Amino acid sequence: MDSATGTDPVSHWWASVVAMAIHGLQADEEAMERLYPLVEFMPRALQVSENPLPRAALHTFKAARVLGKEDSSLGQCDKAGEYLRESLGGNSTPSAIDRAVQFLLCDLLLITRTRFWQQQMQGVPPHRARYQASALELRGFQQDLSTLRRLAQADQPAMHRVFLHEATARLMTRASPTRTHQLLDRSLRRRGPSTTKGAGEQESRPTAREQAEALQLACSYLPPALLLGPGQTGGMLAEAARSLEKLGDKWTFHECQQMIVRLSSGSTVTSS
Repeated sequence: MDSATGTDPVSHWWASVVAMAIHGLQADEEAMERLYPLVEFMPRALQVSENPLPRAALHTFKAARVLGKEDSSLGQCDKAGEYLRESLGGNSTPSAIDRAVQFLLCDLLLITRTRFWQQQMQGVPPHRARYQASALELRGFQQDLSTLRRLAQADQPAMHRVFLHEATARLMTRASPTRTHQLLDRSLRRRGPSTTKGAGEQESRPTAREQAEALQLACSYLPPALLLGPGQTGGMLAEAARSLEKLGDKWTFHECQQMIVRLSSGSTVTSS
């Protein structure tokens, strides 16, 4: 990736990519629409380049942009995932900036796939069994999850994103909830200094966003027996909603708000 700054079109394009990725994570559709024309028209230097990372970025944003509007979202996710894996397969060692962009795009891809699955869940009538992801959905999710694991190997804090997506994959397959709960609990616990680390080192802690996302997933999809009482859960959801509102995560904030309404009305906690 070109590290130059200023009016260089390649640098300007990559700056738009990062900005659009952040808006994508926040589900800020209006901001994404404003930036999309800048990302859609890739500079000539990138069009003729053999580097697949720009194409991975473009298809990632296409997938996030049409989510809920067109059926092509998963197809765009698959294309983006292929280009992303290709960008990791070269002989040269990617720069730290490239690795950060790869991780950001892969995380957004998995979040887009998760939101697609959640939309399908919401479309199932209450009297029917919970929607189970198709083999095509699961294959794409697992492929992108493998990419994220690879990118997070040397970055312990990044593993919290992996844990969250691993838990989501289990929810999508309706796997045993006990292990899923353990994965989510890694992001819910507020850890102190680790006794297994060297002097002065601390075990990485999940961010406020990761804690809020884990809580929303747990309250939405795990059996009530694995959760706290309704009063405690409601308080934690309210705290999560406040954090998400500050972070600008419109999608997960809305999901938390819906869960709070269900709890206050005495509805069941899970979507099963």
